[in-house]
Amino acid sequence: MNLIDLEAFVAVVDHGSVVAASAILHLTQSAVTRRIQNLEDALGVPLLDRQNRPLQPTRAGRETYEFAKPVLGSVSDLKSAIIHNGEPAGDFRFGVSRSLGDLALTHSIGHLRAAYPRLRLQAFAQWSTTLLDRLVSRTLDTAVVLLPEGGAPPATLDGERLGTEIFSVVAAKSNQLPSLLKLKDISSNPWILNPHGCGARSMLETALLRQSLPLAIAVEAEGNDLQLSLVAQNVGIAIVMPHVYASSPFRKHLRTIKVKDFVLQQSVWALHSRHIGHLSPVVRCLKDAITQYLRTRRPKRT
Repeated sequence: MNLIDLEAFVAVVDHGSVVAASAILHLTQSAVTRRIQNLEDALGVPLLDRQNRPLQPTRAGRETYEFAKPVLGSVSDLKSAIIHNGEPAGDFRFGVSRSLGDLALTHSIGHLRAAYPRLRLQAFAQWSTTLLDRLVSRTLDTAVVLLPEGGAPPATLDGERLGTEIFSVVAAKSNQLPSLLKLKDISSNPWILNPHGCGARSMLETALLRQSLPLAIAVEAEGNDLQLSLVAQNVGIAIVMPHVYASSPFRKHLRTIKVKDFVLQQSVWALHSRHIGHLSPVVRCLKDAITQYLRTRRPKRT
């Protein structure tokens, strides 16, 4: 058993295939396969369930992974300390929930690049459900996700709750709806919503279902600017995060509506694998960037 065999095995588990692992390790697929076979021969047990795609570790494989990951992390920390004077280097794969907006991702990249120029960043804006799946499958190092208030992240992940965001219901200024009403008063209005997979949409659907109210969808569309441009044209109403509404280029054509019996509230979490190793300060930098972004862009109370 040696480190290069462990490295190949961990890469396959992290990326879900020999093909992806070979690209990351700059090896041929046969070389990666041979290294994993060497490790299996040394341990005397199969480590991968080769009948499934993406490849999944066997029970022995999961135990091996839990031991191997921190070992390889310590080796990486040592290299970083000696070669780069302790500065984190290499790949950092992270994601930010789409609901936070593309500017949250841009802001985070700027902070990370300034603090850790040796990092190679892989950044993704995806729905929180997708990001959670990718964290569990180890194709991301960390992610900033939205969870229902009071909800808990998967027990296999470590993380920190960064705060709470209350979504706003937004309409065109030309819309004749009152500024204070109940959910039943707006349920028949057409909505502009994200496709399925968005947590905010799911919470709205649940709230309407509890009151046996209809959901009329005018447009399903991704992208905050697109949605709010349609709202400004009075195509429908939408739900967005307060900082997205406050910074929208269509802001002067929009207004918020207060719904007395519907509060859409979600927690912002920064989550990561328990084996984050030398990337720990990078994760801290990402948390600080997101916290600052939300704080400085949150609309002022009037």
